Amino acid sequence: MNRSRGPGILSLFCLLALFLPAAPGRAFTLDDCVELALRNNPGLQKQRMGPDLAQTDLSARKGLRFGRLDAVSSYTHYNLPRTLVPLTPGAIFANPAGVATTEDLFTVGIIYEIQLFTGFAQTRSIEAAALQKELADATLRLSREQLVYNVKTLYVNILSFQAREKAQRTYVESLQRLHEQISREFRLGKKARVDQLKAAAELEAAKAELAGTGANIAATKAALESLLNLDRLPPLEEIKLSPESVTAAQEQLVARLKDTSRLRIARLARLRNARLADKETSALYPQIVLNAGYGQNFGPNDSSHPDSGDWNNHEVWQVGLNLKWNIFDFGNTRNRLAKARIVEQQSRYQETETLLELKRAVSEAVTKINAAVSDYLSARTELELTRQTAQIEQVRYDRGAATLNDLLYARARHLLAESRFIAAGYTYEVANFHLEYLLETGDQK
Repeated sequence: MNRSRGPGILSLFCLLALFLPAAPGRAFTLDDCVELALRNNPGLQKQRMGPDLAQTDLSARKGLRFGRLDAVSSYTHYNLPRTLVPLTPGAIFANPAGVATTEDLFTVGIIYEIQLFTGFAQTRSIEAAALQKELADATLRLSREQLVYNVKTLYVNILSFQAREKAQRTYVESLQRLHEQISREFRLGKKARVDQLKAAAELEAAKAELAGTGANIAATKAALESLLNLDRLPPLEEIKLSPESVTAAQEQLVARLKDTSRLRIARLARLRNARLADKETSALYPQIVLNAGYGQNFGPNDSSHPDSGDWNNHEVWQVGLNLKWNIFDFGNTRNRLAKARIVEQQSRYQETETLLELKRAVSEAVTKINAAVSDYLSARTELELTRQTAQIEQVRYDRGAATLNDLLYARARHLLAESRFIAAGYTYEVANFHLEYLLETGDQK
């Protein structure tokens, strides 16, 4: 009997495995969100193509140094017979009947052309393309840092809104209980109608604020879902708030800026524009081009030839060296060179401006971090004081020693203190993330 139950029990377990809902997944951590964004964000995926595009352009410019080889062919119909190749009078008179002539000339061959000297234009072009490749790499790194910063900021903002929502919901529930208590006492004649109205008004205001916080959560979640390329954001794991002041000296933080992608981008842009300006000077030098061709000309003899209709072919090749030197172009070269030099000078100023802006931003970020730490410690003390005050006012109100306004004010004051405490903790996290973004260390964690 027992032996026969085995298959039935096994089948039952299989059915349960199929139809029972799966256990909910674990909450998303901050590192999970960052990792998913770096792997899944379409904007970053598009940005990753920048270095590949720059490398392709660099390879193409290097290939131009070796010239180009083209296959050519043509067909031409003439109204009068022509020889297959140009001939000297002596070659024609020696054997006129042996010279092939045709009205339908076909040509097949190859042509090779290479620029021997371009006034260093090719060299400068390759150097500029190589700098553009480095610039694309630096831009990609900066884009990663920007994405990490945005993800972290949205993550902590969601946690901040959720913490405020929890505090506001607790406040709404306490107001709901207070309103119900006052309503009962009003029906018994112990409380005035005005107390009931005050409690109801405060309750509705708290509900409206709670709904607004819920809307902020939904909007912030939608923004994070967009960065992560997700249809629905899983629950987020809480992070431990431990605000600490910045102890590093301002000079130490500024010294770390020299390795950032922002300064590197500005420096590479300056060097690239300098190479492009040097490239414009190539128009002041002669351009020397070597070209060579080899082919076969063939066609049927025309009707006037003794061997009319017979096909003939003739080998033809040539090698040429061309020199072109611009003497005067009505100021076009001079103006293009002046424009390139202006762009180069602008990039020098941009590099200096970038450094100064980074120094200012770092100083501001440190100030915000330290201010957030002070605000957090102050809010923590205020939270405890308002909690005790609200408890005392509740006891006084129950004993009839305090008015409803006193109690509502104490509770609202405690809620504001709790909201400030929550905001201060997460404001510190955002300020710290911003400093990491400026120093470009967020992607390394």
